[in-house]
Amino acid sequence: MQSKPLAFVFASLIVCAPAFGQDAWFWSHRLEIRADYRWSDSQSHPAPFPQGSRMRTTDPGSHVELNVADVQLDVGYGELFAARAKVHAAARHRRNPTSTDRQIDADELFVRFGRKPEFLERPDGTSFFVQAGKFPKMERQPVRLLESYGLAATAFNRFEDVQLLLGGTVGRNFYWRALAANGNPLFMRDPNALAGDNGTEPLRRGETPELGPGFPILYNAETEDLFFDTSNVQIGEGFGYRWQREDESLGFDAIVFHYRRDLSDTQKLTGTFYGGDLDLLAVQGFEVGQPGLATMAFPVTSDTKEEYGARVYAEWHRATAIAQVTMQDIGGLKRQGWEAEAGYFIGFDRGPFASIQPAVRASGINNSFDPLPVFPAPSFWWDWMKFDGGVRVGLKKGFDVTLEYTYHVVNSRFPVNPEEALVTVRWRG
Repeated sequence: MQSKPLAFVFASLIVCAPAFGQDAWFWSHRLEIRADYRWSDSQSHPAPFPQGSRMRTTDPGSHVELNVADVQLDVGYGELFAARAKVHAAARHRRNPTSTDRQIDADELFVRFGRKPEFLERPDGTSFFVQAGKFPKMERQPVRLLESYGLAATAFNRFEDVQLLLGGTVGRNFYWRALAANGNPLFMRDPNALAGDNGTEPLRRGETPELGPGFPILYNAETEDLFFDTSNVQIGEGFGYRWQREDESLGFDAIVFHYRRDLSDTQKLTGTFYGGDLDLLAVQGFEVGQPGLATMAFPVTSDTKEEYGARVYAEWHRATAIAQVTMQDIGGLKRQGWEAEAGYFIGFDRGPFASIQPAVRASGINNSFDPLPVFPAPSFWWDWMKFDGGVRVGLKKGFDVTLEYTYHVVNSRFPVNPEEALVTVRWRG
């Protein structure tokens, strides 16, 4: 069963705005454009199915590309309610699960009633809110210091979900969350900038796709639509504590969380003939090239998908640190992900420069299930570590430039290290 589009709800709020009066109304807009230079090292690894195939870097070599253009609109009335629409075009690094994903899509589209303090913000007392629509998961990293993502963020909470979220504070410091959501479909993607093309039409025809499959890991893909769907509802809870000095020189926000839902037999995803959820873990022979090949399936023992973990965000003067850990059980297939990131902001005014912020990140995925002897993506069960380092240089007139480099340590049968460098130019207006 599905509800009306969230876009209709958002439009209704804007139309009805005059009914509340003018004094407490606020609205804002923001435009953001990002372009980048990307260098991806050419790597490959044998894949036992189809026979003689190889996993390979999605798009090796040097490339200059328009990454994304997005616009964000916010409207609200005091602390009574707020609404947001954030829409992107192109989004080459967000295309999910393949490069043939939608060219225009909504990242966020929600309405909220009541006050929702964010991260280190503490209300004067107990508060309550309800929020409905598409928006980030409650434990997602609040401040992004690099353009790339760590392994844990990629695997578990990079993409938004369609949710009904209830929450509030108890006093100034404790807070709680409870939600019902569609649940992000289980699929696969490369942990570097581009997701990789897996299950595209050229592959069905026995041809080599223009973009490679990458070295994909299991991850929570972006939800496919803007509708509530009650077929496999995900239930979640979270409890947190935030504290900050009165002079705002030191503070932290810590949350523990839990999600649980039933996996569907399959999830239809844009741009791929592979199905998500349980369908992804069982591979049958291609319609051409491998007729009659027996099904190869991971030994799942249930249809339950469950995640729990914790995230801590902290600030000390101009230093920022974040750490997160997540444990996941996919029908009995268990894995753990973690990452830690730190950065330091240095502001100055010299010519066109306004600031500089170096940052480092380490992340890892550990899988507690056995490999299959024949499977198209042996990277599913690799234990993996990823190291990212870079610097964001703030310029004047809304520009900044981020330079970063990625290095991998992979427990694979044959040596693989899909290194990557990114130089991203961003403008915000």
